[in-house]
Amino acid sequence: MTKLHSKLIWVILIALALFVAYLYWMPGQKNDTRRGQASVAVSTAKVQTLPMIRSINSLGTGISNHSITLVAPTSDFITQLNVREGKAVKQGEVIARLHDVQERARVTELEGVLDEQRRQLDRLKNLATTQATAQSLLDEQQTKVNTTLAQLDIAKAQLAEMTIAAPFDGYLGLRQVSEGAYVNAGTVITTLDDLNILRVAFSVAERHLADIKVGMPLNVTNAAYGQLKFAGSVSAIDTRLDPVTRSITIHGVIPNKDLRLRPGMLLNVQLELDNRQALQISEKALVPQQQKQFVYKVGADDTVQQVEVTIGQRIPGWVEVTSGLQEGDEVVVEGIQKLRSGLTINRVGG
Repeated sequence: MTKLHSKLIWVILIALALFVAYLYWMPGQKNDTRRGQASVAVSTAKVQTLPMIRSINSLGTGISNHSITLVAPTSDFITQLNVREGKAVKQGEVIARLHDVQERARVTELEGVLDEQRRQLDRLKNLATTQATAQSLLDEQQTKVNTTLAQLDIAKAQLAEMTIAAPFDGYLGLRQVSEGAYVNAGTVITTLDDLNILRVAFSVAERHLADIKVGMPLNVTNAAYGQLKFAGSVSAIDTRLDPVTRSITIHGVIPNKDLRLRPGMLLNVQLELDNRQALQISEKALVPQQQKQFVYKVGADDTVQQVEVTIGQRIPGWVEVTSGLQEGDEVVVEGIQKLRSGLTINRVGG
């Protein structure tokens, strides 16, 4: 009986020892488990100062810087035609000349009449100094001179119309008539375009109006040249918006010395609204809460703290940070859903 009691006591003692050991062992296991759970796998990135470029895209149409259609001002035969299709001409260069024999003869006739009338006027002025003639005769002769001068100006203007010259430097289009042909007033002879500078007309929504200024840079592309960009700038902003589309028309100018761009082309326009250096982070790092924005900032001991930030402009994939972070700070960009302040992270990925 005594032996049985002794065995029972030993069993109880061993059970108590095991229970005490269990009590000491379990908290350690829980702490180890917590420490394992606190190391969260995430991807991080540094806060960087990068170009903040905001732009809008639109479809535009190419327009000549200067463009006219050269037409016959009157009806007559073409005696001279200098249309070299597609070739450059200088301002004042003769493009065509109409039969102008009558107009030249009229100018010569009036010039002769004017010379004679002026001589008579001079004689009357000399006589008037000795009061040998009446003032009325002098006035009458002066009127004749003035009338002839007016007729001569008209005749010279009619003669000038018979010569069609280039009003500006440009490139001639296709010839529509032949030398020697009889043309009526208004008949198209050819076209003249200044292609060294191409204008592009495009429309943007009214919400962008406050951001657009004359001189802003733009780029255009065209299907004929793939992704090759042609640089230009905004030259004019329309004073009115379209009341139907609520858009405004913008004109840009693009240097075109190589003549690759042509009037009428469909152009893809990219207008640069803003281009400056700004502190930026990935949009994926943001944690919106109500009306505020937060990020998880990584500390020196690889623990994270939730930090409030103020953001500025956004571009696809990136957001400007105006306060709350400094350049070089490390923030979590992936794995945010598993985080809370104080947890330790394990960096994975790029």
